[in-house]
Amino acid sequence: MSTYALWHARSRVGVVAVLVALVIGAAGCRAAMRGPSMPAGATTDITLTARLLSMTDQRQVDTTVIDAALASPDRALRARAALAIGQVKARTRFPRLRELLLDGDTAIAANAAFALGIGKDTLSVLALARAIGGAPDAVAREAAWSLGEIGEPARTALTTALGDRAAQPLATSPLAARAPMVRAAAVLALFKLRPVPVSALTPWLADSSSEVARAAAYVVGRVRVGGAIRPLLALRTSSDEEVRQHVARALTRATVGDSLADNARNALLVLVRDSSERVRVNAVRSLETFGPSVAKAVLPLLRDPAPNVRVATSEALPEVLARDTTAWRAAWESDTALVVRRTILQHVRRLQLPLFAGLESKWATSSDWQYRVAALGEGGTATGAPSRDTTLARSLLRDGDARVQRAARARLGIRDSSARRERNSPPVARPLGEYEALVRAWVVPGAPQPRAVIETDHGNVTLELFGRDAPLIVEAFVRLSRNGSYQNSIFHRVVPNFVVQDGDPTGDGSGDAGFALRESWTRQRHGRGCVGLATAGPDTGGSQYYLCHSPQPHLDGGYSVFGRVVDGFAVMDRIVQGDRMLRVRVP
Repeated sequence: MSTYALWHARSRVGVVAVLVALVIGAAGCRAAMRGPSMPAGATTDITLTARLLSMTDQRQVDTTVIDAALASPDRALRARAALAIGQVKARTRFPRLRELLLDGDTAIAANAAFALGIGKDTLSVLALARAIGGAPDAVAREAAWSLGEIGEPARTALTTALGDRAAQPLATSPLAARAPMVRAAAVLALFKLRPVPVSALTPWLADSSSEVARAAAYVVGRVRVGGAIRPLLALRTSSDEEVRQHVARALTRATVGDSLADNARNALLVLVRDSSERVRVNAVRSLETFGPSVAKAVLPLLRDPAPNVRVATSEALPEVLARDTTAWRAAWESDTALVVRRTILQHVRRLQLPLFAGLESKWATSSDWQYRVAALGEGGTATGAPSRDTTLARSLLRDGDARVQRAARARLGIRDSSARRERNSPPVARPLGEYEALVRAWVVPGAPQPRAVIETDHGNVTLELFGRDAPLIVEAFVRLSRNGSYQNSIFHRVVPNFVVQDGDPTGDGSGDAGFALRESWTRQRHGRGCVGLATAGPDTGGSQYYLCHSPQPHLDGGYSVFGRVVDGFAVMDRIVQGDRMLRVRVP
């Protein structure tokens, strides 16, 4: 059977048989993969690229444009067309994507593999399964990711590739000889399955590659796979900081059970003193689940040099301090930052402790609107019913700041129908000339990619923007930067060891720039320092963006990455909710 015929073997052959065959014939597969090269002197078809960009922007399938782009001698355009098929869910062209998995150009084949995952095409499981065993590394990585996106129909393909129940999967499985990036992608894909196949996952915690160990530890920590805790504990002293993050995240009391509770608590008592603040954040969140017995280890973290560790610690206090008023007073004195004290005050009020009487009234008269919002405590209930104490909230309904008024309405359970209303409108079609201008500026081969500088009270964060991958989002970001929209705001949402979010002109997370952007799903991943487009549902992107403190693979394919931090990581790590963003500058 030829390589091409084997690729398209149907279900009677079976996933397992195909995987065995592909491993035996992997070298032949690679040797057979050839494709046309771009003729010397050929140039990018600006108009066709722009039409393809317009099509993906409007999510309107145009098979004439797709087919013309796929027939182009321009390899970059063919790669973009393969990705576009997935972006617009052009299902009639999914069979073509399966063929493109064999394309001689790695970028085209990898985009095809990724696009099948975006489209969650269950008919592609066999083709993707073969790709993870025999295709070039970049293609195999995307194929593994896509099998995870497809989910349950791909379970057998993933577990077989990882050598589930084999005596030595790290040595004898179909993926054992593949590059770490491929093994890691296949392991990561397991976290999309429910239940997670523990027997397929746990051996890879012992992989010699830190990249693969990170992936396995991420799955255990993200999904909290109880059956994998014992081998995970062996990684608590790993030299890889990211692995230790995932270990710390996983060791909650409910996950570890009775038999491993002491081992897990002892590991966390070490991890909360880790040199990495990201490890400490995860460790304190897990440590809180062990209750008052760990209070002596948790309270000192309120004086941690890293501000986001202090924030995470303040969030953990109710389980640890319970109703110990002396400890609550000590916690209050440990940090004067509003973000910490607001959290402590909310906990104290929820526990109905006799502390800090009259503080809300004092904050309600502050000249700083953030203190007046903090005085209101938490908003109304999920059902919209007003909270118990409404006197202060009713008085602040007349506040001169619209942000305080919105918070007061939320406290009273009054729904604000105007919030984010403008983001519900679909993106507006642009003239073709505007798409062509974007192609000339950033998409054509060799076009320089823009940079931006976020200026904060802590210093600057420098970004590289992916104009080639997400030109529409980058154009909006650059335009807003240059017209002064990104200035004198605050970071309205910061979740320690997750994201720093900004870009809301109102400063409280309720506003936007008055236009909508669609997601631009590409192969750019959510790594540490990535820049992503914040949304409130499909096709609701606008001016809000986020930076990731640490890798967040679960966001891949759901949110658009349009840039990355290239300088200023320490500045990014120091930002807490309420800190000022002075301006975003595009040189």
